[in-house]
Amino acid sequence: MGRALSFSIVLSIALGAIFTATPQAADPATPPRTIAEAKAVATRLANATGPGGHAELALQADRIALIPADWLVACLQSLGDATPGGANWLRSGLDRAVARLGDAVPVANLAAVVADVTQAPRVRSLAHLWLSDRDAPRADAMLDTMLDDPAIELRRQAVEKLLAAADKAADAPQKAAYRRALAAARDVDQIERIVTWFSEHGEPIDLADVLGFVRTWRVSEAFDNTKGDAATPVGFAKAYPPEMGDPALPNASSWKVVTSTDKQGVIDLNAAIETKKEVLAYAVATVEMPGGPAEVRIGSPCAVAVWVNGRPLMAHEIYHASEAIDQYVATADFRAGTNTVMVKCCQNEQTEPWAVDWRFRLRICDPIGKPLATQTEAATPKTTTGKADDARTP
Repeated sequence: MGRALSFSIVLSIALGAIFTATPQAADPATPPRTIAEAKAVATRLANATGPGGHAELALQADRIALIPADWLVACLQSLGDATPGGANWLRSGLDRAVARLGDAVPVANLAAVVADVTQAPRVRSLAHLWLSDRDAPRADAMLDTMLDDPAIELRRQAVEKLLAAADKAADAPQKAAYRRALAAARDVDQIERIVTWFSEHGEPIDLADVLGFVRTWRVSEAFDNTKGDAATPVGFAKAYPPEMGDPALPNASSWKVVTSTDKQGVIDLNAAIETKKEVLAYAVATVEMPGGPAEVRIGSPCAVAVWVNGRPLMAHEIYHASEAIDQYVATADFRAGTNTVMVKCCQNEQTEPWAVDWRFRLRICDPIGKPLATQTEAATPKTTTGKADDARTP
């Protein structure tokens, strides 16, 4: 009996140790005590970066989900400057707060945020989404004034609403509505759809012109892009004369003017030079700009680098990735008046049919896609990178 009692005591001690070592369930989230604390939590979530700290971030998102209705707009403001990951964390809490609040969601306050164009676009877009769920007629009516909206998502919805109404209208009003939609649209797929409609109705429109592609370039001869090493860089890593502002280039007979007739502004270097592999070429365009910051947007299946007025802007040594309009985007400061843009476009050694394309397309836009560049004459190599601008390898 004593031996059995001893075993029972030992077993009890062992089980106690096991249960003591087992992690306890996390404490349930507690709502922020003040609006200042709620805003601090929202800011913490919005600034989240990197893969770590998920448990703490999840807990803080749970706390945001418990805020009262009159704190919702204040916490929403943090979304404007959020990191990509932070935006996801903050939205997870805010969306659950809205779902929990139901009819208590402050509809009038959301409408005020949507109407305030000084607010960050994604703050206004999310407020409009919530408003649509709570007061659809009000949210829909607000789109009537948003054809020129700085928030691209709201502008897109306004264009869609206009097109839907146009399709039910008589011929003359329908065409007028499609013209308004074309002037307002910034998303490429919407613009392509509208241009197709005009073509089908006997009025072809130049898609490349609407999208604002830079179409006239002066293209160099081919340069070597074979593989090198760290001691002897070639190709993408090497600064050939066009990058150095070589004074002999303006008279080089090998440079030729190429004007794209492609509907998406593609500059085909195989056609302009010759179908080759392990080569690169430079293309220079002269553009007129209003001055100030603008987005340079380039798409290519090849490795590309871009300079603006001789200053390196971006470089992407990626070959045969998926090609898309506006594949790479970077912001540059432009002078008011004449500016030069230079592209370095490289081919590697792959010979498969899908790896033969050697081309790029480039346009210069404001942050929501309005074209800003115009061209009045062909590019001149002399102004590609001017020495005064201290052009170097990207």
